[in-house]
Order: sequence, then C-alpha cells, then structure tokens
Amino acid sequence: MNSSFKENAPKGLKIVNFGDPLYHYARVISNTRFGNMPATIAYCANADHVVYCVQHCKKNGIPFRVRSGGHQHEGMCSANNVIIIDVSEMNQLPKFDEHTETLWIPAGKQLGQVYDELAKKGKTIPGGGCQSVNVGGLTQGGGWGVSVRKYGLTCDSVTDIEIVIAPGKKVIANADNEYSDLFWALKGGGGGNFGVVTRFKFNLVSILPVTTNFRLIWENPDDIKDVITKWAELHAKIGGIDERLSATCTMIIVKSEIQGRMGGKFYGSKVELLELLIKYFGVLVMNQLTPETFTQTPKEYSDSLEQETLLAKSVDTAATASHAEYARNQRELIDFINPTGSIQYVDNEGETCKKLDLTVLPDAPPGSTCDRPHPHKVSSSFPKDDVNHRKLVEAIYSYLETSCYYADVNMYMSFHCMGGAVTRNADSRAFGYAQKPYMLQIQAWWDDVSNAFTNEGRNTVYVQWVKDFRESIADYTEGSFINFVDKTLVPDIKEDKNRLELLKIYYNDKLDELRKVKKKYDEDQLFKFEMSILPE
Repeated sequence: MNSSFKENAPKGLKIVNFGDPLYHYARVISNTRFGNMPATIAYCANADHVVYCVQHCKKNGIPFRVRSGGHQHEGMCSANNVIIIDVSEMNQLPKFDEHTETLWIPAGKQLGQVYDELAKKGKTIPGGGCQSVNVGGLTQGGGWGVSVRKYGLTCDSVTDIEIVIAPGKKVIANADNEYSDLFWALKGGGGGNFGVVTRFKFNLVSILPVTTNFRLIWENPDDIKDVITKWAELHAKIGGIDERLSATCTMIIVKSEIQGRMGGKFYGSKVELLELLIKYFGVLVMNQLTPETFTQTPKEYSDSLEQETLLAKSVDTAATASHAEYARNQRELIDFINPTGSIQYVDNEGETCKKLDLTVLPDAPPGSTCDRPHPHKVSSSFPKDDVNHRKLVEAIYSYLETSCYYADVNMYMSFHCMGGAVTRNADSRAFGYAQKPYMLQIQAWWDDVSNAFTNEGRNTVYVQWVKDFRESIADYTEGSFINFVDKTLVPDIKEDKNRLELLKIYYNDKLDELRKVKKKYDEDQLFKFEMSILPE
C-alpha cells in the first residue's frame, strides 16, 4: 500500500495497517464468514478525512471499500488488499432538545444509541430492526423497521444528505437542489454506490403521548399457519391494518419444533392495541395473552382525555420519565423478532433493569443476531402479486418442519410488514417494491465469533439451507431487498450481463434511473464492489 497515505494524512485520521497490533480487531465485519484482509483501515472522524481518503485512492489508483457499521451481509464493505474508509467514529449527535424537529445524524452512529439518546427528549426516527447497525448503510438501503407503516422506510424521514462524491468533493443533496437526482438514488439505492455519506438530516418523530410494543407466541402448528396467513391477507388488503401498527411475524425452528411469533410497535395505548388485535385475529390472540404481552411507554398513560391533556402540558416531564423504559422496550422488541438467547438489559446509568428470557437455543450461540459479529446467511423476497398467501405460508412451514435441527444455529423466516407510508412514498426513493404488502427474510445465524473460521463445512451446510429454502418458495415470490442482500441469486456476477440481472432483482423498475445517476456522478466507477451499480 502507498506509504504516503499515512505520511500525508490529516490530523486526527486514525490509520490501522496490516501488521499493526489492532489490525485483526479493525478488519472484522459483522458477517465473519468473510475473512477479508484489507491493507488499511482508515477511521475517519469528519468529512474532511473522507475527502482525503477518496482523493488519495483516486489519485493513486488504490481500490477501497466504504464501511459504516460493517453489517453488509455479503461482506462487500471489505475486501482483500484495499483501504477501508470507515466512518464509525463519526458518531456524535449535535445538541438538541424536546422542541427539535430536524437533526443531523452522522452515518457512523449506531442505531441503538440513536434510539436511546433521542428517547430522552421524547423523539425517535423510524429506524431498523437491529440496534447494532449504523445509520449509514441502513438508511441508504432504505431501512425497514418497526415504525414502517406509520412513518415509512428509514430513508423517508431524511431531508438532506452530506456526501463525498467521486472527485473527492463534499456536497449536500436534497430534493430541491442541483443534486436532487443523487438524493433520490441515495434513498434505497444501497451504500457505497455513489460516494461516502457522512451524515443525514432527519425529521424526528415523537414517541409521545404513548407507544405500545407487543409480543405473542404460538406453538400449535395450525394456529401458527392460521395467524400468519391472516396477517398476510390483512396486509394485502387496502386498509386492512391500522397504519399506526407495524408488526412482524417469525417462524423459527426451536428444538425440532416450529414456533410462531408476532411482535411489533403501535403508536397508541395498549387498550387500543388489544382491541385491534382481537378485531384482526380473534381467539388466536385472546388465547395467547399473558401479563408480558404488552409494554406501554409511559406505563402510567391512561386513555382518558384528562390524562392526554396532562401529558400534552408536561412534555418535558413525560419524556424524562419514560425515555429509559422506551429504549429498553425497543431493545426487547427487537430481540424478540430477531430470536435471541437470555439477555440482560442495562439502562444508561449501568444498572440492570430487567432480565427477559427469550431463550431459543439455550446452550448454543449466537445469543442474539444483533449483539456482535457472527457467521450468517440471509436472503429476502416479496410475495408475487397474485400469490395465494395460505399456500405460501404452508410452503414456508413445510420447509422448516422438514429441516434438520442443529444446536448451534438459529434458522428462521421473518415476515416483515409493509404498506401504509411505504406505499405512499413510492416515488420519492429508489426502492423498487413499494407496492408489496410485506417482505420475507430467510435467516441463519450460527456459532460464536471465536469459532468463526473453524468449520467451513458448517458454513456450507447453513448457506445451502438458505439457498434451498428460497428455491422451495420460488413459485410464490420475486425480487429482493438490498439491505438483506444475497449475491448468490445469479451466478458469476463478475460478468456485467449477470450483474445487471442480479441488480434488476433488487432494484426492479428503479434500476434504469439508478444507472443514469451512476453515470452522472461516477461514470469511471471509482466506487466499485461486487454488486455496485453499473453506469448506463
């Protein structure tokens, strides 16, 4: 690697080279199936550091990758013998208060920290379903989360984006300036295609006066299929589900049996939510209710007009009183829909708040899919427009039911809700499947980080399980979501023809416009990786 990179680096740019004491820590990404050995990791603390890195790589013809939190499922935020431009140290929120309506959030900020800090002032963003991801990759891919039906994808709340583009120039893109086409492409076009995003300006949303999370579990096979089929059919029906409710379902293998789960967030009280769930699912919900089904924030909220008025007059007090429980409830919900082991939740003061046992595989890692790096494989798709939802659900159950049980892996299908604001905002972003009622995500997470490279045979078995799962439901599904990327859907993507076929699966009818934007801002493909968008 060019030695002048470190010699000429601006003050504060932390550089870790191959052979340095911290190298093997710095090179690790979330998916430890990929043991890439980059030459250098450059930890950028500001946009000027990014400008220097991009300009140096361009001038010297050095390949590079862009990394925010390292959660690229196919490892494409890293590679052998490259410079990694890492923005994870760009992670401090500017000052804000309960009256703040918009806020610049750096690309390297971890999502869980965003939730925690915003909740102190009664605010949030419609972020993703894993607290350990960073804002940069999540938002550029679109960003699915548990507020999606009310507020849309994560990128829908973005008003401005600061980005370093191919010449090594820092610009601000928004819907009204000369970079409006770039702004559109950055909302759903996937990270690393057009430049290095350093921060986003978000519209903040209020968690007041009340939000309610819920979680339900079914073990009877007929009940599991009935409730998830009903869930799918309701989402496929216009107006079938109240847009204040975003719920996800899961089918997971638990000790050779299939368990069904439903969990989500409702912008309203637990009384209102219970009424809706009974209306939608009847006895399927009533028979599963427990004291732990609902977690309302704040707990003391009453549906009475008097209490609503009191909260409206006491925003400061309500936010301060409820932020810790809101953040904790958010973590519990995410760990419920991303199956985990036994976890202790700790508040910002470091005191143990609550222990919630959601054990799926009590003697085996991973304890959580979001806690630290793990080898894993995911794939995603959407139901075809004319699909029979019952047949799709039964096909998914059948595959899981006939799968081998392994003690060291979490294997499951997630059903992620869409519709509502996702559909209404279709033209404002580069997400090509806004009209779909829900999304499917196949997931397999195994082993502990310490065993990441000790058993290639295990990796092969679980990757094949995901591939076979996807093929088993191919008659009912189409497309894929770039945040849940699977680069194996088309063979030999080094060939442009094959890569375009793969990109079409992910971007659908948005691909042609994305290729035009790529040509305008990066015709020479300075920003290039295995699945980067090809210029027109």
